Amino acid sequence: MALPPVRPLAERRVAADFLAAGAVSMADAIPYAPARPSRRRAFERLKGADVLRTDGQGRYWLDEERWHGRRSDRRTKAIVALLAVGVAAAVAALR
Repeated sequence: MALPPVRPLAERRVAADFLAAGAVSMADAIPYAPARPSRRRAFERLKGADVLRTDGQGRYWLDEERWHGRRSDRRTKAIVALLAVGVAAAVAALR
């Protein structure tokens, strides 16, 4: 049984909270305190990656450019991994 990818889902939900609140610039920064542990970890990861920026007063906003770049990087890594598995399977099938 396959498990859903918890980390990307939690990050998307945190980003969605900021987008829904319109917190996409320093002027629109909001205080944010996620209740769920997975979202707290995602919040910390996104802060560490500078996707979530602070105004220095405990409020945060989503840097959309960095968010889109992070998602694009994740997709690229997934595609490369799938291609590598496909090549390995093809090589194994040809033996």
